[in-house]
Amino acid sequence: MSKSIFFRFSAALAVGLFVALPAYAGGGGWFIKPLGLMLGGAMLLTILLTKLKQTNILAFVIMGYIMASVAGLPETTIEQLNDHYSGIRAILDGFQQIGIVLILFMAGLQFNLIDITKRINLILVNGVGYMGLGLLLFFWAAITFAGTTGFSESIYFALCLAVPSSIMVAAALKNSETEETLQGQISTGITVISTLAAIVLLAKLSATGAVGKISDTTALFSSAETFKSTMVFNLWLTEELILLVVVLMILSKVVLDPVVRYLLRSSELLFVSALGYCMGIAAICGYIGISPEAGAFFAGISVGNLPYRLDIEDKVGPLKSFGGALFFLTLGVEIATIQVTNFSSNIGAIVPILILVVLIKPLFLIITGFASDLKGRTAFLIGTTLNQSSEISIIVALLAWKSQVFSDSLFAIVIAVILLSFFFSAIGHVIQPGLYNSFKWIVGILNRNISAQDLETKRHVILKDHVVLLGFNEIAQEIGEFYEDQLTPERVLLIDSDPEIIKHFEERKDSNVDPVYADPTDPAVWKEYKLCEAKVVVSCTGSDLDADLALAAYIKQAAPSLPVLAVTTAHEDSLKLYESGIRYVVQTDHLASKTFRGVFAEEIDKPATESFQEKGSNHWKDTRAIRDGLGEIFKLV
Repeated sequence: MSKSIFFRFSAALAVGLFVALPAYAGGGGWFIKPLGLMLGGAMLLTILLTKLKQTNILAFVIMGYIMASVAGLPETTIEQLNDHYSGIRAILDGFQQIGIVLILFMAGLQFNLIDITKRINLILVNGVGYMGLGLLLFFWAAITFAGTTGFSESIYFALCLAVPSSIMVAAALKNSETEETLQGQISTGITVISTLAAIVLLAKLSATGAVGKISDTTALFSSAETFKSTMVFNLWLTEELILLVVVLMILSKVVLDPVVRYLLRSSELLFVSALGYCMGIAAICGYIGISPEAGAFFAGISVGNLPYRLDIEDKVGPLKSFGGALFFLTLGVEIATIQVTNFSSNIGAIVPILILVVLIKPLFLIITGFASDLKGRTAFLIGTTLNQSSEISIIVALLAWKSQVFSDSLFAIVIAVILLSFFFSAIGHVIQPGLYNSFKWIVGILNRNISAQDLETKRHVILKDHVVLLGFNEIAQEIGEFYEDQLTPERVLLIDSDPEIIKHFEERKDSNVDPVYADPTDPAVWKEYKLCEAKVVVSCTGSDLDADLALAAYIKQAAPSLPVLAVTTAHEDSLKLYESGIRYVVQTDHLASKTFRGVFAEEIDKPATESFQEKGSNHWKDTRAIRDGLGEIFKLV
């Protein structure tokens, strides 16, 4: 089947390219036909790359390059092509600018402050450390491998490789269903911090004409007057950005809130208004001397901070796809203008820098994880989720190239590393659990667990006929409260790798939950804390099916009579868990539907004024009780 699809794709692409040839002969339709073929070819490539678990960014870049190659770009320049096909340069530049503005507007719209504040301490330590170490490493790599000679080109080169991709990180977390886990929250937070840093530097690159001129570090400091004026300009630019953010936030609260509330009545009206707002703010910023790209990004943030963010994002989502298609298609055309020798002669720089991005950058999380007391598995999964460059990096690299901060050679190195990092990182995301099982010894230093002997002697925890909770969620909370309500409360051992949840239970002196900070998916932990001697084991890790299957196999061999329970959201996973030996699976959708059926049967025949009234009130009280009982920790589970 896959061979058939590949054959049909290849045939369709070949026919498409053949049909495209007359389109470049001049005359009517020379623009519409290539654009249609590029979009159609990108659609086919996207289908193929999706099956290979790759991002569709690569599809658009490849099609832009292919169609430009058909036009003969590798043998000519954009200027020469523009002489033959009048107006094509202006059209490509316009598409590119529109694409950049729309991508950054949507990035701002998806910029959620909760992503940072939810785990503020862990995100700041790991995010700032990750970006700082990344900039230092790639600044060194720029000089050592790429041969940069100036501060500006070295720092922007480093920035392009240090920032992770929000698109790929979001896709990886969604596919693994780990968006709300500790790993997902820290990964998202680091991406937010990195993107914000990139936007600020992007604004400086776009707005200042001095950046492209001051490319030599010696020349920079040899001219005190130039250096002083550049620093004053940069400080003023920072003040302008702060002022822009303040104005947009005030505008968001005073004007946008009621306007957007009205516009939500019509999807079409909201779409057009969002597009107009984005382009309007970008144009105003460009007119007053602030980077239009930064203006679009912060305009997105001002809209995204409204209470209707999810509704807005859902209705204007096509803007992101449209902007991405325009930008990455034209990027493919731009790449085709670079002589192939700029790529082939720099293989010696591309390969080692790619290794640094994909393999070495994840190791930063060992350092930052040690500083923030993360467990090895969490640090490893975060690192291998962020091991790529960003779509924002592509924009920075392109603007740096056009500002003459990057030469053709430097741009070729950066863009090759970024696109290849997308490819290899996507493959790594698919096999992430297997990678951890193979290389978990690398992060072994982070697994500093209390021994069972110390647990029993110093904290007086009984590891015999005990109730074990692996991970924490609302199911675990209910089990803990169940034992608290007994006349003789039984102790519950909670094993979790979330330091904030462990700290919460350590501070609760009246709780019958004994928290242990360790990896609940690690077989060594199961053995150390004597799971085989427990009364019951409940796995609340949720989305980690592989860990639950491994747990079932471990208990089946070591203590076949021990009841093991697991929590999942998927019907298919439930069947796999039962087949592996799990005694009972808490399948949340099934449990909710069965419970609601009973509620519905009880309430549907009551008078309208009473129907569901008491049940709803009790549910509200229970939910408040859970939130109040857990305090700040409630938002983490």
